[in-house]
Amino acid sequence: MGASKFEPSQTAKACQEAVGQYERSTREALQVKTPGGVYEVRWNTQGKATAIGQLAFFAEFLEVSRLFERWMQDCPLRYTSPNAPELVDVLGT
Repeated sequence: MGASKFEPSQTAKACQEAVGQYERSTREALQVKTPGGVYEVRWNTQGKATAIGQLAFFAEFLEVSRLFERWMQDCPLRYTSPNAPELVDVLGT
């Protein structure tokens, strides 16, 4: 249908890379780039649950798609107190 004529988006490239790394991730750590930095994710094939679920991959999606950055730019919150938290910390929680 002509889809091959279009350049893949940055999000699509990141997804393709993650899928390509899936087989290797069962043997070694998978690096995930998030707004908070790069983290290593290791699969535990024997585990029944995980503490943070798929949160690392969602954070990577927010970083690659730049949704978090745009959300911070469009956020109407403004703190003026000298001990006010940073906007990134408020939205990140």
